[in-house]
Amino acid sequence: MTLIILFPIIILIFSYIYDIFLGEPPLKIHPVVILGKIIDFTSIYFRKISQKRIAGLLFLLFIIILYVIPSAILFLIFRLNNPYAILIYLLISIYILKSTFSVKSMHDHILKIIHALELNNIDMARRSTSLVVRRSTENMTPGLISSAAIETIAEGFVDGYLTPIFFYSFTGLAGALACRAINTMDSMVAYKDKKNIKFGYFTALADTIINYIPARLSCIIFFISSMILGYKSKFRTGINSTDSVNAGFSINSMAGILNVRLEKVGEYIINESGREPNINDIKRALKIYYLSSLISLVFACIIIYILYLAGIVLII
Repeated sequence: MTLIILFPIIILIFSYIYDIFLGEPPLKIHPVVILGKIIDFTSIYFRKISQKRIAGLLFLLFIIILYVIPSAILFLIFRLNNPYAILIYLLISIYILKSTFSVKSMHDHILKIIHALELNNIDMARRSTSLVVRRSTENMTPGLISSAAIETIAEGFVDGYLTPIFFYSFTGLAGALACRAINTMDSMVAYKDKKNIKFGYFTALADTIINYIPARLSCIIFFISSMILGYKSKFRTGINSTDSVNAGFSINSMAGILNVRLEKVGEYIINESGREPNINDIKRALKIYYLSSLISLVFACIIIYILYLAGIVLII
């Protein structure tokens, strides 16, 4: 094995270590925060185009191309082929790849909910939950708060971690950046209100496409994690359980593993025969989340190595 195969694996492993120990970069230099500001600023001009779906498609392509430019610049730095250039390439790549996913941030947000529930401070728990879900938390019971937290963990594993790692494995840093661009746009313009329903159509479609395979893989990964942790698990998939083509898979899987009833009031109930979730179930879901992230990391490294054996080296 030549040294070059180690580069994409080193970048992946150290970006994960960076995330676990350091968490998110400062907001002023966080690539995703900067991307959000760019989306806000530039969307004004694209929205002026009369054909809103076409405008949304052009905007989507513009943001993706703009956001993957750093990977091309890093490739040019790498091509300089001297120790200092390669070191710069590695350090910047680690920093940028880390920005495409987040494990510690999920833990930190969910921990606040757990802490509030342990103190029996329902108002604090509701406020903490409102930071991770779009639904109203005003009248949530402890059971519904626990449900929302577990659903957030399950769904967040896919779009917040597995999808960018999955695409990095096959397409390098450019693929991970494209995924993060699409996911960020989805959270900003892909709403079903009058302003965004047409403009965000292709963004929502792109988000569905990129998460399609990872969402289904999450069921297998969660199940493997639960077996390693010694949980008495039941394998479930999520077809037609939610209004999302993808979200139901990871959420259903987690519901089956924990044997809990997950509910979004007025929209869906998953694993209706399960018991009401509690604090301990949130903690178990977090353990599954962490172990699943490690398992995914190992699988990604294996995929990169297999691609190397096939003559494909991911250096961008």
